[in-house]
Parts: sequence; structure tokens; C-alpha cells
Amino acid sequence: MIGNDIVDLRKAALESNWQRKGYLTKICTFNEQQLILEAPSPVVMLWLIWTMKEAACKIVQRKTGIRSYVPLSFNCETVQTDSSAAFGKINYLGEVFQIRSEIKKTFIHSIAVSAPEDFEHLQLHYLPRSAAYKEEFNNLSKFYLLAGTPSGLPELTHQLTGQKHAVSISHHGDYLAVVYSDSLLLTD
Repeated sequence: MIGNDIVDLRKAALESNWQRKGYLTKICTFNEQQLILEAPSPVVMLWLIWTMKEAACKIVQRKTGIRSYVPLSFNCETVQTDSSAAFGKINYLGEVFQIRSEIKKTFIHSIAVSAPEDFEHLQLHYLPRSAAYKEEFNNLSKFYLLAGTPSGLPELTHQLTGQKHAVSISHHGDYLAVVYSDSLLLTD
């Protein structure tokens, strides 16, 4: 399974006052708060941890069919960063998800998978955020059709085989990311 999350740093700066009293304690464990407060750029670390947790949450939502987000249940166990990338693990009730993140000046994007080898066949497309993103993706794709299920979840179908492939979509501000796997079927 795949999950992904993207944060537009410009929009987040306008909409989120993460330094207000109690904000961090609602969404971050004590150790995560320490990572944020001790980081060279606390705001980047905050949104990095947020996207990592949210990406893992999307896998859990897909597996359970329940749309809820309890950020303190998603524990960021390890984070390794440099100026443009990060790697980590998120633990959710004993289930560990592998995370890879991209850090840019204007956005942070994280991808979560259930097993490290799942990263091998991932495809990532950044598209302009618009209501017509599915049509744009379908015009660019030779073999896949992106649609939605009646419950609103994204669905990716291989047009030759009819197989459903794992897919995750995230958007925030000016950014939209579609992540899918050539090898992971939706049932994996």
C-alpha cells in the first residue's frame, strides 16, 4: 500500500500558527516536539513530521476504510534528514511504515509504504492543482486510468489488464502529487 502527503509551505505559513499554545502537543509526541524545537529550521521539521504521519495515515485509512486522523497515534520513530531529503519510520499501533520525503523551498512531500521494497516500483507525478487533474493524468498516461471510487478514494486501473494498482493522491495549495506502483496491486 502507498500513502503520500504534500504541504505547500507558503500556504501553511499563511494558514497555520503552529507556535500557538498547545498546537504541537495536539499533533506531536514529546520526542517529535523535541525534534521540531531543536531543528535548524523548526517549521520545516514540523511539516516534515506532519507529512510523514499523514502519508502513513492514508495507508491505514485505505486498509480499514475508516477516515480518521489521530496524529498522536502515529509515532515518528526515526528521522534522518539532509537539506533536500528525509527518511524515517512511522509506527502506528505496532505497524511500521517506511517513509521517504522530498524537501524543497516551497513544499515538502512524503511517501509512505508498508515495506521498504515497495519503493522500488513507485511512479511519482507532480501535476498543477486543478479540478481537471484526473483528466490531465489520464492524458499523460499510456497504460493507466485514474478515477475515483463511489466513496471518494482514488482508483488506478491498468487499461490492458484491468488490474487495480495502489495509488495515492495528495494536494495542498499550489501542489498536487499522484504516486502509484507498477507492481503493487490494490489488494497488496
